[in-house]
Amino acid sequence: MDWRRDIGRGLRLFVLLGLGALVGYAIGSPRAPERPRPAVVPGPAEFTAGSPRVAELRAAARDANVVICVLDAARADHIGCYGYPRETTPNIDRLARESLVFENHFCQLPTTRPSTYSLFTSQYPDTHLVYGPRTVYPWTFTMAEGLKASEFRTVLFSNNVYCSPAMGLGTDFDETHYVTDIPRLMTRGPQTLLDKISSWLEEGRESRFFAYVHFLPPHFPYNAPEEMKALFAGQQPPGFERGDVEMVNEYDANLLYADWAVGELEGLLREAGVLDDTVFIVTADHGEAFGEHGHKWHESCPYDEAIRIPILMRLPGARRTAARITALTQVIDLMPTLFDLFEIPYPEQGMQGKSLLPVLAGEVDGVNNYAFSRTVGDNPCYVVRDHRWALLLYQGGEKRELYDMEADPGQTRNIIEENPARAAELEAVFRAFAVEQRSPPLDFVDPDAEVRGRPGAPEIEVDEETIRQLKALGYLR
Repeated sequence: MDWRRDIGRGLRLFVLLGLGALVGYAIGSPRAPERPRPAVVPGPAEFTAGSPRVAELRAAARDANVVICVLDAARADHIGCYGYPRETTPNIDRLARESLVFENHFCQLPTTRPSTYSLFTSQYPDTHLVYGPRTVYPWTFTMAEGLKASEFRTVLFSNNVYCSPAMGLGTDFDETHYVTDIPRLMTRGPQTLLDKISSWLEEGRESRFFAYVHFLPPHFPYNAPEEMKALFAGQQPPGFERGDVEMVNEYDANLLYADWAVGELEGLLREAGVLDDTVFIVTADHGEAFGEHGHKWHESCPYDEAIRIPILMRLPGARRTAARITALTQVIDLMPTLFDLFEIPYPEQGMQGKSLLPVLAGEVDGVNNYAFSRTVGDNPCYVVRDHRWALLLYQGGEKRELYDMEADPGQTRNIIEENPARAAELEAVFRAFAVEQRSPPLDFVDPDAEVRGRPGAPEIEVDEETIRQLKALGYLR
């Protein structure tokens, strides 16, 4: 990075601070007036202090690219490096041996668009308010905008229509490439997207870039090649006692298909000569339920099968760190972590996640005491998690569940009656969290709460072809 880039970064920071006196960031306002999106936003967070290990990580990443690869609906406990005994993820498992593997990572809402917007904005769903056919408020600071301001070329690749400009997602990137034609996906699967990535790398690798890659598998439809399906067909899935056995077998085959795509993507980055100069992240937007708790698919499931997801981070540099990280982490933490690593100014009051850089450097055991997730659907629920306990609070404030995750990781026994003090403690944590959201979800703890009308983020127009694609993927009935 030469002196021109350093001066450019300084100028951007100067403008960012100057606008702080003129532009109010609207995170706390449920009815903020619409206005043009500013180029920068006020109030940058302080970066993690430069200890020797932090300085080493930053030096290794100084001119690195970023690739975030999302496997749609990949639940952590069906991945080999997370303890699954089936060989569903040989490529991911190999990557894990040279990566940071986060063992307790949670999404904020187990469906694609709200979860992806949490990734791109570092905001909880009740602050970014993206549900259904909506997009973020126009002044919202996003990952792509921040990286563009620091001279990254930004590009989105997706073969899920739910994560595409057709649904308002990706419009802040320099380029978007997406394949959402269902017949092509059924016959060629991730290969359609890999072809686009290969072509792009041939001409785009000379400039520093941020690539977001969203593969549809293992999400429904479970259309893995027949030879992959045959590996698990008719078998009893390991450790699976409740739910739809055949659904699990088809899902595991599709997860193997997704893992194949990860291996192909890694190979493309290696062939382009950029893999070792890239922060390469493999993660998911949410998990998948197989009927263990009466839920199938994901959006209405508040249990770990839907909200606990994998994340691996392969860092650049000769001294590549490989470690298992048990800290409690969330999707919203990734954006501030990357900006802290690259020392890119970001608005602390607009981002609700926390930088994990001190955790990456091994200086602290964790930065979050709790994780928060919510569901939508017929019976919305909020989940408050710490390392041991999971409190489930259903909308209306009357139905509740409490699980001891150490004694009962499968969440089979609701012990809220035996542990009222622990439930009350976690409820107090939730109340403090709720009032910090743009639309405070206090009706999850108090049936008489006067919840002001939930503001909607700006609506988008969805055309008939997009509706057809959404129905084919099971998003619409």
